[in-house]
Amino acid sequence: MKGNPFGWDRDPEDWLQDPFKAMIKRFEESTPSEFKDLVREEETPTGTIRRYGPFVYGFSYTAEPGKEPVFQEFGNIRPSSRGILPSQGREPLVDVMSEKDKFKIFVELPGVDKDEVKLNVAEDSIEIQTNDEKKFYKFIDLDETVDVDSTKASYKNGILTIELDKKLKRTGKEVKID
Repeated sequence: MKGNPFGWDRDPEDWLQDPFKAMIKRFEESTPSEFKDLVREEETPTGTIRRYGPFVYGFSYTAEPGKEPVFQEFGNIRPSSRGILPSQGREPLVDVMSEKDKFKIFVELPGVDKDEVKLNVAEDSIEIQTNDEKKFYKFIDLDETVDVDSTKASYKNGILTIELDKKLKRTGKEVKID
């Protein structure tokens, strides 16, 4: 019998290695450009190796007495039907406390200088991002409108604390129907 019984002209040791090499090559080709900096090559005594990551994705769970529990996603990637997509930055852990007349929001930004934090507040949302190497980003939709001018923010020990007064009355005008 000439050759191997499967008709392949490859060395039997390559049978197991080739599928993995092909899978890694497909993974690297399909990696979005935003993740290219998360793949590093390093020289070791045994040769060149590739290190991937860190890729972070998870959920946080908050439960307050008398309220429905709140689940929030965090991380620097998002699973979707099109595969794994990058976010605009690492998503920090956020805790939104809704009180009778105000919101208190706590955002974990470990290792970030206060000067690197940008906070943008609108009547129904908050956008938080950092401009350092950690690149945190979070967009928070608020379930009630707030008075933007009442915003107070402080940053201490890696925790950004934001307080916003809720608008107590909805502004509007009664319209006469013809």
